[in-house]
Amino acid sequence: MSRAILLCVCLCASGCAADREDLPRFKWTGDQTALRILSQRARSVRTVSAAALLTLTRSDGQSVRLDGAVVMSLPDKSVRLQAWKFNHKVFDLTVTPKGLWVKTPPDAARRRQALPASLSAAPLVRALSLLGGDLFDGADVQVTDHGGPRFLVHKPLDRGQTIIADIDRATLTVRRYRLIDPSGIVRFTLTPDHFLDMHGLIWPTRLTAQSDYGRVNVELRDLELNGPIPPQAFAPPPGAEKAS
Repeated sequence: MSRAILLCVCLCASGCAADREDLPRFKWTGDQTALRILSQRARSVRTVSAAALLTLTRSDGQSVRLDGAVVMSLPDKSVRLQAWKFNHKVFDLTVTPKGLWVKTPPDAARRRQALPASLSAAPLVRALSLLGGDLFDGADVQVTDHGGPRFLVHKPLDRGQTIIADIDRATLTVRRYRLIDPSGIVRFTLTPDHFLDMHGLIWPTRLTAQSDYGRVNVELRDLELNGPIPPQAFAPPPGAEKAS
């Protein structure tokens, strides 16, 4: 084998190894056991913080790449996502149980440029605030299981909406979330991928969100789970506007 071919084989092998998920496997014993494990696993992750690379693609196909940072407190259902381009802040989104706040640049021209990006990212931030353990708890949770490699968990939300989680049976990881409106139309999807097992804490390092505003791809870097969060991390910054 030539050196060039050998180098290509080694690079491909190392790339595949980097993408491979090394997750614990579960022996199926019924949907109620699965729900209990899913809830326990979700509740074991209390805080998330990471640097991020965001690629936002609008419905017309135009895209932009941004550097970002995300911090989450899952018990509090609070998320903050900030994004920069060439060291200039593009947007700052904060969601808490009290609502969503959006801050864009004060300059009118830059604000018009930043608005599409903030609109694309806002559904992602709202969805991340829903990923706590209570998604799998309660008498209103329903399971649809046809015996394949995945099963579905249905959870009703406010205003007649429903969130559906597609669960991989072998690893008990959520591979897709769908937000359904009262008429049955899918309004938002979130696809987690490339999960890591960090000393028993399972979390994705890639997220793909799709909504009417376009697609957002997120690659998480320097991921930290259950680390300390500053007390004012979820205080909307001065000048932020509350979204409807």
